[in-house]
Amino acid sequence: MNPNQISVNLYSQRERLKTPEAFVEGMKTLADIGFKSVQLSGVDFDMMSEADFVRVCGEVGISITATHLIGTGDLDEPQRCIDRLGKLGVTQDAYAYPAGVDFTDEAAVDRWLAKLEAANQAYKKAGITLSYHNHHLEFMRSRGKSIQQRIFDETTLAFEIDTYWIQAGGESPLAWVQRCAEAGRLPLIHLKDFRIGVDAQSKSPVAQFAEIGSGGIDFKPIIAAAEAGGCLSYIIEQDNSYGRDEFEAAAESFRYLRDHFAR
Repeated sequence: MNPNQISVNLYSQRERLKTPEAFVEGMKTLADIGFKSVQLSGVDFDMMSEADFVRVCGEVGISITATHLIGTGDLDEPQRCIDRLGKLGVTQDAYAYPAGVDFTDEAAVDRWLAKLEAANQAYKKAGITLSYHNHHLEFMRSRGKSIQQRIFDETTLAFEIDTYWIQAGGESPLAWVQRCAEAGRLPLIHLKDFRIGVDAQSKSPVAQFAEIGSGGIDFKPIIAAAEAGGCLSYIIEQDNSYGRDEFEAAAESFRYLRDHFAR
């Protein structure tokens, strides 16, 4: 990968980016780490104008590679998101979470898939790629297959495969990256590692998000498959740093990707 393709999803730093002033300082910190792009997600999209988001990032040499803008409530009127993406100058968006969708109701899943595809077609007409960001719940079964597989089979959405959540869902991150990459449907990938840690309260073993290279996922074949499929952005995301500074955690993952995969 080109080192400029290494990005970070701002959801990981969301608690540190709650005001315009904090956002400015946060972008300076990420630029100092070496990031050249961010995924605009987890922040209050209304705390600044679209032009100000672009300006603040641009002043420190950072571009906005993608967003998590569209949600379940936008599927009936995707034009609102399309208009906002145009103001941000962004052509990659991802549906981040199926809020309010009852995955135990197959008819509800059918209707939701149809809405996803209709929104996707509107995005395509506007020159924007819509990707699906998975968690583990998409590996529930529906009509004889996983919901993740139904999204792949029954829509033409691209994918923003999340390596941790595929692992947590009991399937192979590599297999899903290969499947989507070979189909030309992997413009974005969320990279985070998976480890077994200790819960601070119960002292019991629990699955935890981990800095890339510090857990059990083998990223070498995953990166190779993503590259072969023309992936555009390799996005670091760590939903929880368990008390560690979120920017330090992102810096560790950035250095691992840069030192092992960038060329």
